[in-house]
Formats: sequence, C-alpha cells, structure tokens
Amino acid sequence: MKKLVWFVLSLCCASAMAQVAVSPWKSPHVTFSDQNGVPLAGGCVFTYLGGTSTQEATYTDSTGNTPNANPVILDASGSANIWLGPVNYKFAIWSNGGINCASGALQWTVDEVPGNVFNNVVISGGTWTGGTITGAAISGGTITGTAITDSTIDSSPVGQTTPSTGSFTSLASGLDAMTFSSTPVFNAGSYGYFTMTLTNNVTSSTITGGLNGQELTWNICQNGTGQTIGGITTGFTFAWPTNLLNAPPINPILNSCTIVNAYGNGGFWYVESYTPQVVYGNFDTVPYSATPIFPAASYSNFAITLTGNVASSTLTGGVMGQIVTLDICQNGTGGNTFVWPTNLLNAPTVSAGASSCTGATAVYNGTNWQVVANSSVTSTTPLTGNLDTIPFTATPIFSTQNFSSFAMTLSGNVTSSSISGGVSGQLISIVLTQGSSSASGPGSAPTFSTLTTGGNLPGTTTYYAKCTWLTGTQESLPSSEASETTGSGATNSITWNCPVGAGVTGYKFYIGTGTGAENYWFTTSSASYIQIGVPSTGTPGLPPTSSTYTVSWPANLINPPVMANGLGATTGLIALYNGTNWVTVGTSGSGSNSVQCSGGNCYRANTDGSYEEWGTTPTFGGQDGGSFSMTWPHAFTNLASITAVFSPTQCDSGGPSTCAANPGGSSNNIYACFIETASLTAPTVVYSSSNTVTSPAACYFHVIGY
Repeated sequence: MKKLVWFVLSLCCASAMAQVAVSPWKSPHVTFSDQNGVPLAGGCVFTYLGGTSTQEATYTDSTGNTPNANPVILDASGSANIWLGPVNYKFAIWSNGGINCASGALQWTVDEVPGNVFNNVVISGGTWTGGTITGAAISGGTITGTAITDSTIDSSPVGQTTPSTGSFTSLASGLDAMTFSSTPVFNAGSYGYFTMTLTNNVTSSTITGGLNGQELTWNICQNGTGQTIGGITTGFTFAWPTNLLNAPPINPILNSCTIVNAYGNGGFWYVESYTPQVVYGNFDTVPYSATPIFPAASYSNFAITLTGNVASSTLTGGVMGQIVTLDICQNGTGGNTFVWPTNLLNAPTVSAGASSCTGATAVYNGTNWQVVANSSVTSTTPLTGNLDTIPFTATPIFSTQNFSSFAMTLSGNVTSSSISGGVSGQLISIVLTQGSSSASGPGSAPTFSTLTTGGNLPGTTTYYAKCTWLTGTQESLPSSEASETTGSGATNSITWNCPVGAGVTGYKFYIGTGTGAENYWFTTSSASYIQIGVPSTGTPGLPPTSSTYTVSWPANLINPPVMANGLGATTGLIALYNGTNWVTVGTSGSGSNSVQCSGGNCYRANTDGSYEEWGTTPTFGGQDGGSFSMTWPHAFTNLASITAVFSPTQCDSGGPSTCAANPGGSSNNIYACFIETASLTAPTVVYSSSNTVTSPAACYFHVIGY
C-alpha cells in the first residue's frame, strides 16, 4: 500500500503541469491505414465520448492546451498527433472524400477506448486531502485514512517529518541495468525501468511483481555484432513476457534500441507506446544468388544485379504498413530470368534488356506485400524520382506509366490536361511555374464620359476602373486607375475608353466601387465599354499583377490548388491514386489552397478575390419553421454578393454529421437538414413549414462571396 500511495503521488507531480491531463494513444503520432494497408491520406478521425455520439476533444500535444479539430484530418502519410484526455473515447475512422470526409468510406469504429489511465486510478484504503506537492517534498497537507510508518520516500520528508527507519524507493525512477540472459526476469516489484543489451537470442522472459496502474519501461538494444542468417547479418531475437500484451517486434538493426512503455492492471501489462522499427532508408545490395533472400526486417531498399537466372526468391520479415523497394537489374549481357517472391502480389515483368532495371514498390498488409508502383520495364532506374520536364503545351499529358514527377513553365493558358496510367497507391507530383512573358499594358488610365440616361447606375456614386489588353490567350498588365461619379437620378451610364494597343484582339475592363478595389471584369472587342449596371453584374476577378496564365487541371484530379499569379510564381501538388481518381494530398507555393479553420468551419481566399467557406451551421430546429443566425468563418465585406447553400449532403447513409433522420416521417421532413439556396443580405437563414425541422440539428453549408 505504501508503494501505491507514492506511485499515485508521483503521477500527480507529473500531471500538475498540464492544463488538461492527457496521454498518447499507443503513440502520440498515429498512422492509420485502410484494409489494404494503404495510409489513409487526408482521412478523418472522429472522436466521441465513449458509449455516446457526443463529440469529445483530443489534443495536439502533451500540454492539453490546444484541442485538435474534430474530425482530425490526417496528413499525406495518414498520420496525426492525437493525445487523449481523462475519459473513455469512441473512434470512427473515415477515408478521404469531400469536406470532412463526407463522401469517404467508414473504415472502422471502436468504443470505450481508455484515455489517460492515470486519471482513472482508484486509490483504495485511504484518501489524500488538502495537500500540494512541491519539489521533492509533500507539504501543506496530510495523508489521511492510511498511515505511513517506518519509511522514508526517496529520502524526502513527509508532512514535515522524516520517519526514523525504513526505506521506500520510487518504482518510476528505479533502474535495473541488467546483464544479458537468454531468460531474463524483470522484477517490477523493485524497478520501473529496465535496460539490456542483446549478445544472443532471448528465448523467453518474465515479469514478476508490480502494482495495479504501475508503469514499466524497457530499453532493449542490439549489440554491434549481431548474427548471420542465410548470409545476412542481422540482430538477435527477443521473446517478450507472455503477459505483456501487444508487444512490438525488436528492431533487428545493429546498435539499435527498442523502447517500450507499458502499464499494469494487476494481471497483465498493456503496451502504451514503443519506438518504431527504423528500417526506412536502409539499403541492401544483395549479392547474386539463384535463390536470393530480401530481409525486410533489416532493410527497406534492395538492389540485385542478375548474372544468371533466379529460380526463386524470398521476402522475409516486415511490419504492417512497411514499404519496400526492389530494383532488379540485368548485367551487361541481359536475358536473365527472375522469379519474384510468392508473397509479392502484382509484381511487374522483369525486363530482359542488357543493363536494364525493373523496380517495384510494395506495402505490407501483415500477410502479403502489395505492389503499389513499378517502373517501366525498359527503365534503368526505379520509377520513383523520375522527372518529366514538359515543354509548354495547352493540353499537357502527365504520363504516370513512365514518370512520377512533372514540371512545366506556362507561356500560355492550359485549356485542358490529363493524367494517364497509374496504379492504386501511386504518388505523383506536379509543379507549374508562371512564365515571364507578360506584355506591357496600357500606359495611361481609361478616359470616361457619363450620361444620366440609358443605364441602371444610381446617382452620385463613384466607380473605379482599370483596363488591360488581350492578345490571343495572353493578358497584359493593367492600366492605372480612373474614377468617375455619376450624376443625379437612377438611370446613369458610364462609357469607359481604354488606350488603344497595337495588334490587340480584345480589351478587359475591371470595375469596382472603391479605389484599388476593382473586383469584377467585362470584356469587349473594341476599346470602349458602356457600363449600364453595377459591377457585380460582371465576372468576379482582380486585375493581374503580372503573368495571369490559367490552368485547367485534369478532370480526375480531386481538390487541385488555385494556380498562382505573378512572374515566376510556382504551384505544386502531390496526388495519390485510388484506382479511379488522383486525390490531392498536399500543395505548395503561393497558389496553394490556403485553408484556415476554426471551430470546425473553414475558409480559403481564391485568386479572384472571393472567399469560399464551408462547415456546419449552429444547431437549430425543434419547431415548425423559424430562423437561425450564422457567423461566417471569414467576415465578408459585401454580404449582398453572398450565395449560400445549406444541404443534407452529410446526413445521408449515416455519414459523419450531427444531422439525423427526422422522426416525423412526413414527405417534407425525411431528414433534419434541408436544401436552401439564397442571396443573403445578412447572415440569417429563415426556414418555414415547407422545410420543417422538428428535431434540433446542424446542417452543412457552403458559401462563396466577397
């Protein structure tokens, strides 16, 4: 009992520094994969209070000060930092698709996942009241209900008094630097931290003693010699205790260490976190053999040069989700045959050409290795890393059968583009750069004249304008700004005249209601434009600052970025193939979609000066008709230009939304969400008996405006 009290007090010291006590789920940086072992790039992790559908926050780091968004959006590797609070959780994992994975697929759910187990410890047999822990001493309070006698705790006074005899050493700091044994015993009754260097294989191990809720840490290291198996030098093996659940394999790399943290429940020990096997990047040049072995437990990249036929090959080891590459090359004569490992699925045909190489990249699903990308059989290097610098064309084709990286400099508009080939799980990158051939624009501002008839412009209102020259698909830099104020009445019109340019095929007028705020444009074939309506009757867009070549991305590229403007501006993306479409999993450059989110609602600025926003409304409904007010993620400057769509898109098929089937059952309230499209002059939505919402709900919204 004495040990339990000190253990709990030690935990209190550690947790008092954080605003919310948290602990990692397995590892604070969690990676999720689909049923084929492919990382869920861009997927979603929804977290709820255990046994309920009430959302519960997780945290970005160990301080507990910053909650994650809910859902947590996984990065390009299918990973995220997830720290848990002192509650039980329910998790729902969805694959990427739409906003917050609305069109994704549910991968799995699991309920009653324990959070910070230390905050759930029950102290029995006594109560600690009224005290604080400062430094190494317990001061300012008493421990009641259970007496501590004849002991010292780490030589620190308890209640201003140090007992005269006895000792009690903190298990959390007790280190047992063990000498090697093939059958080691870890005494948890005396230590909380064990280290051992392997000089041979461990055939069995045992944990003795220990308390309910106690933490143990192992640091098991390989020596620098290891052992040789089948001509391959690797580390020694290690058998974990049978009552240590979910223990990881030991890292076999020489001089590497495997660190494991676990807690006990009085019977079993549960692994909380461990260091992953750091095999990625290790390269193994395998000597030629008619029966070569590729040890994935020690390496992740393999190369072999064939000087004869390979009758069979073997791929051994590996952990779920591991990725390996194999580069099979012919010697200068060529013509050698190669048989792939039987657990490597969908492997390519090996090229027979002299000095040619065939590469394959595969991911491990726990049973087999699934090839997710391979190089051309005529390639001399693996596919990954091959760059195709495409000369400018208005209709580029990105050929993923031969390349994985593409670059092109724009000297005109891209009117259409396409991606050919691709295997499920393949990654590609595309980088586009604005050219440096912008033409000089009109040297002076437009001239103007005003009539009080012939238009719909209100009186005594000032309008501002700039113009550019169009030559084919190229647009010039803009002119300087002109402004004109209308006369009285409400039927005014303004004629704007752009300076005439040699060889110009058209003119573009940008008009707005503030200086430097021209945000709508109109095109003409002549140098004059008669403005009869307000600017918002035109097309949204801002005057160019330099190159303004546009890009039409491939139709099967999901969520592409907005192309950057400006001489030399670059826009890059990384996309993952799901067998049907290429899904953008990362962007870079000034043209990337700069998405900002707060409270689950998000917005981004578009290059035409507009803002696009999405998220969920406040909870509303519970009566026949009514209204609710919106707070947009971005503060619009021109509410009259907003068009918002509220829809039940995320309510269908049990999708990740707080919307639910309406129990009313009549034809106009099948769902607790409704569809309404309206130009809003204020952020207030009105719903009536035609879209009755009898169950309180929150709906998905999508809005674009200025």
